[in-house]
Amino acid sequence: MNARSSIAAVCVGLALAACSTPPPPAPVQQAAPTTTTTADVPGADPAVWFDAYCGPMGVMQVGRLQLQGKGREGMAAVKEAAVGWVVAAAASDRAAADGLEKLGPMGSDVRSLHERLVKELRAEAVSFDDRSARLRAQAADDKFPDRYQQIMLGSGGNERIEALFKQTVETPKYTEAFRANKVCQEWQALAKQGGGN
Repeated sequence: MNARSSIAAVCVGLALAACSTPPPPAPVQQAAPTTTTTADVPGADPAVWFDAYCGPMGVMQVGRLQLQGKGREGMAAVKEAAVGWVVAAAASDRAAADGLEKLGPMGSDVRSLHERLVKELRAEAVSFDDRSARLRAQAADDKFPDRYQQIMLGSGGNERIEALFKQTVETPKYTEAFRANKVCQEWQALAKQGGGN
């Protein structure tokens, strides 16, 4: 593989592998859950809660977009951008976890989802810390794209985060708040711009 095709491979690889938390699919209306005799305890304002999650995810998407085109600048630029993105992804996950933890759940009906989401975000941030250290130790040569792909191969964290967030969004009383949230709309637009779903 020559240097030009290696650079093209890293651009494609970075675009495919860089997305930590893809945007959730369009929420599907579900039947309201059955009620119990215990009244739901109101919690965080849904608009503020979604801001706290979607804001850092938008920052992560901006970083992903900045990876595009780095291949033309050579492997040193590709490595620098890749490491920078992974560091920013860890910071975004921590910011989302901190913001959500401070706010608390939107209601007792999503308390378990909320707690698991915060835990997964923190675990993924630690995973990104490990990956950034491993990427820094790699040479910025023609083999970097392959090593990047191996290092970034799934821990499964982003799939769990996506599933937990999707379940939260699909809880009928929060669906409209998500759809109306401008910060979440901006995040989804950035993801589409970068080729996300």
